[in-house]
Amino acid sequence: MAGTFGHERKNRALSETFYKLSWQQKVESAGPKRVLMATGYFCRSQVKLMGSAGLPHPLQLLKALVSEHRHGDVHNSHDM
Repeated sequence: MAGTFGHERKNRALSETFYKLSWQQKVESAGPKRVLMATGYFCRSQVKLMGSAGLPHPLQLLKALVSEHRHGDVHNSHDM
C-alpha cells in the first residue's frame, strides 16, 4: 500500500484483500528464528493492525543488535 491509502476507511476492504494476498501468509508462517522487517511505516502499521505482529524497521533491528553487542549480550562462534 502506498502511503495512507490502506488506512483510509473507504479503502479498508481493498487493503485487507491486498494484505491477505501478500503479507498474511508470510507473517503467519514465520517461525521464531525468522525475522520479518519492513521499511515503510504504513506497511509496518498495517501488518500490526491486520496480523497482530509488529514488524521492526531494519534500522531498529540493527540498532538493537549493535546495542546488545556493546553490552556483551551477543555471542559469536569464536567465543564458544
